[in-house]
Amino acid sequence: MTPPPPITLQILAEKLGATLARGDGSLVVTGLSNLAAADASQIAPFSDPKYQPQLEKTKAGAVIAKTEPANLPGGTALLLSPDPEIAFIKALALFFPETAEKPGIDARAVIEPGAEIGLGAHVGPYAVIRSGTKIGARAVIMPHVVIGRNCAVGDDSRIFPNVVLYDNTTLGQRVTVHAGAVLGADGFGYKFRGGKYIKVPQVGTVVIGDDVEIGANACIDRGALDATKVGNGTKIDNLVQIGHGVRVGNHCILCGQSALAGSSGMDDYAVLGGNAGVADHVFLGKGAKAAAKAGIGKDVPPGVEVFGLYAVEAKDAFKQLAAYRRLPDLIERVRDLERELKALKEDE
Repeated sequence: MTPPPPITLQILAEKLGATLARGDGSLVVTGLSNLAAADASQIAPFSDPKYQPQLEKTKAGAVIAKTEPANLPGGTALLLSPDPEIAFIKALALFFPETAEKPGIDARAVIEPGAEIGLGAHVGPYAVIRSGTKIGARAVIMPHVVIGRNCAVGDDSRIFPNVVLYDNTTLGQRVTVHAGAVLGADGFGYKFRGGKYIKVPQVGTVVIGDDVEIGANACIDRGALDATKVGNGTKIDNLVQIGHGVRVGNHCILCGQSALAGSSGMDDYAVLGGNAGVADHVFLGKGAKAAAKAGIGKDVPPGVEVFGLYAVEAKDAFKQLAAYRRLPDLIERVRDLERELKALKEDE
């Protein structure tokens, strides 16, 4: 990513929808950084009071905040925004725009007869797009991507190198799939008969909604009979496993190394922490949250947060954890009581 030419603080404020509350609008801003590392030509965010010590020592040329903070250094300009975090995200996008790929199909790509490539789409070298597949307008298919038969990739989607989409996989619009992800592989289904495992054919599909981001080396299996589905706006981290027939709602978060077994699911806005696991046919309700490493063996009601192996409600888990930490002291006290009891019996 190549940063754009430097711009003045006043122009930057206008682009971010922020107000220049203090400082010289003609200051040339060359980049972005955090409060501790920023120099006099850079802008830094201040969105949490816990960073007050860094704010008071910052050498940033400007700070973006929601309200005027106390003890802002005298030489530091101030931009005010109703949501400084979002404003800073806009600034990052402005200074580090995503690299544009030229429309067109590389001569080294393989496009089978019957595949359709949308207007303005980019297909990189050694990509393979099989018959019956439709690539949307302005989509980007990077090198060594393999897209099977009868797939659909929505407009403005971006698929990074070495991604594999098995046959009949559907991506919505503005979907990002990072390197090495595999969508539509067979679900893990077997029956044990006669001393061996018999594979259950997996004949379903994978359907991904709009504005979904799928991390590197994530795997989403096809359904056994119907579709594995991921709703609009959901964000999936690296190394996540989504089993066959899973239903993930809209705007969910799945953190790294988490996994959902077959036929489980998450309602809208549910969150699965890192390395958490959901057993088959178990469902997280709307807005439910599972902390890192949670082992979830039963349904989690809407809005409830669970924590721990064999996850229970967070408030109960924290009580158990507190009791666990007191165990060494409690054990010693029990031993003291046993010795006292023994001594009393001996005196009788």
